[in-house]
Amino acid sequence: MSEEKTRKRKGIVHINHGYCKRCGICVNFCPVKNLEIRQQKLVELERCIACRMCQRYCPDIAIEIEEIDAKTVITGKSGYSNGG
Repeated sequence: MSEEKTRKRKGIVHINHGYCKRCGICVNFCPVKNLEIRQQKLVELERCIACRMCQRYCPDIAIEIEEIDAKTVITGKSGYSNGG
């Protein structure tokens, strides 16, 4: 039986809507398409992998990424080990 543990990074996007000009640069740089502009407002879609690309390229310093506890995903047949 093979098990593979993969750690996934997760993040929470904090958007300062007072600074955000909705230029869309962050939307274009996000590799998982976590950000969208809807009805003239930047919104997060809860897919953040904490790569911080949006934060790095935001010209208005309107985005801050909070990295949260890494989630361990176990793949394989059983998903757990019986100690053997």
